[in-house]
Amino acid sequence: MIIRINDLKVRALIGAYSWERVNKQELVINITLEYDASKASRSDKLKDALDYEAVASKVMKVVTASRYVLLEKLTSKILTGIMTDRRVQSAYVRVDKPHAIAQARCVSCELSAQRGPVIPAPGTRRGSKRESSSKWIPD
Repeated sequence: MIIRINDLKVRALIGAYSWERVNKQELVINITLEYDASKASRSDKLKDALDYEAVASKVMKVVTASRYVLLEKLTSKILTGIMTDRRVQSAYVRVDKPHAIAQARCVSCELSAQRGPVIPAPGTRRGSKRESSSKWIPD
């Protein structure tokens, strides 16, 4: 199942210029998640689904608390946080900064990740999955 969260608007302090360090700017975030929704499709229960409202809430919390200079860092932090949910098989994040360049609609950073098989170390079980161990907390 693919879930998309489109045009999530969040205000944050982000940027390298001095005025960007004191004035919050609107960012627009787009997220695409893929997970196995077979259990949720059968049960029709939220507890069996990937709660996209909870994902959006966590993203908004991370973004509003952040004080990053670079859009690249923030995009990476959002993706890392999403991938901490073991049910997420793949994720794509795009963060738009609408007023970064006056002559452009926006500047964007995009990043994606997916879980997949890894070559096991000698003596380990075959078929293990790559898992993110990063914690989802702002630096």
